[in-house]
Amino acid sequence: MASVYARFKGPQGWEYQRIGKGRPPKGAKFHIRFTDAQGKRCWSQPFDTPQQAQENADGVALATQAAAQGLTVAEYQDQTNAGRTPIKVAVERFLKLHRNDRPKTVKQYNLALTHLLANLPRGVRFIKDLATSDALDTYVQTLQTEEYAAKTIETRMGVVFSMLKDNKKETGVEYAAQLVSLPEPLHTRPKAYADDEIPKLFGVMTAEERVRYLFFLHTACREQEVQYATWDDVDWKHRKYHVTGEGKEDVNFVPKHHEERWIPLTTELVELLKERKKNPPNRRWIFVNKDGDAEGHFLRKFKAIAKRAGLNCGNCKTTIKQGKYHLRKPTEVTCATSPVCEKHHLHRLRKTCATRWLRNGVNLMDIKTWLGHKSLETTELYLSDTKHIGSEMQANIDRAGSY
Repeated sequence: MASVYARFKGPQGWEYQRIGKGRPPKGAKFHIRFTDAQGKRCWSQPFDTPQQAQENADGVALATQAAAQGLTVAEYQDQTNAGRTPIKVAVERFLKLHRNDRPKTVKQYNLALTHLLANLPRGVRFIKDLATSDALDTYVQTLQTEEYAAKTIETRMGVVFSMLKDNKKETGVEYAAQLVSLPEPLHTRPKAYADDEIPKLFGVMTAEERVRYLFFLHTACREQEVQYATWDDVDWKHRKYHVTGEGKEDVNFVPKHHEERWIPLTTELVELLKERKKNPPNRRWIFVNKDGDAEGHFLRKFKAIAKRAGLNCGNCKTTIKQGKYHLRKPTEVTCATSPVCEKHHLHRLRKTCATRWLRNGVNLMDIKTWLGHKSLETTELYLSDTKHIGSEMQANIDRAGSY
């Protein structure tokens, strides 16, 4: 075992102080104390900082252990690490195993694990080394230092936990999430738009914007399910929309949970789509951008509509890059003047549609199917705040509050 000491001139001559036991004096040099192959205690060459000495301590210890067995460092490492999986190998194996997951999920896996490999805690090389409280906590601190939001940290660590679970035979750890404390993100459920907000939103829309966001509002589809909607997905006779990945391999679109589903269309939406099909913007895609490709900026454009409608809260602050080309620089803006309000996102249109289905007597099991949820519990949670307070109930509430 190698330790780091500070060496400095004291009243009685040269003195040594182990790092970690008080602050080292100014001007001290730092040495590694180790035992050589003959069992003799030795000092290393001096280092200018404790960090430099600490970084070299593991190497000194490794070289000493190899020499004690008459092996080179490489031979000793091969012998010691036999049967141990390097984290890089574990990452490659995990990504290969999950390469056929939804493209968006695969991208998330790559992003999280690439960052992990670039920021592994010191001395952590093998998957078993990572499956410890200290290693995981150190990595969480790295994410916090880089100012990732609590929700992002939760997502990134969820990927790491999944990879560790795949290696539980080697690590002996099945639930790595129990080894570390994560910052608690604020979990908020999407809130449906109020009845008076919808007319305000759609009242400022152009004809093109209206058909786009009515599709969201009347189908409860997720963003990519609208982005990659094709004319072939519409069953005109039965007034249904087919959420499917069939024929969309070139854009890597796969429905969530890899499950196709059919969603009923309103008469209003069908008529608008029929009119649109007479002179379609694209032979394949229903909604396209200015280049004729599938539209990919529904959210950004929706936020701009919400600002035009005067529905921004005025309190949201964020930093965006403004300016042209090399002159672009980070600028703090608020939703009072920019379309960046956090109150407005496409999932609210999905929640509004589901809420209206429920309030108008649609069966809960049908809503579950149309939303594409795996379980009824998810749908019930999703709709947990949708109970409408009618005039009679409001009167009862008012009476209960009177005194």
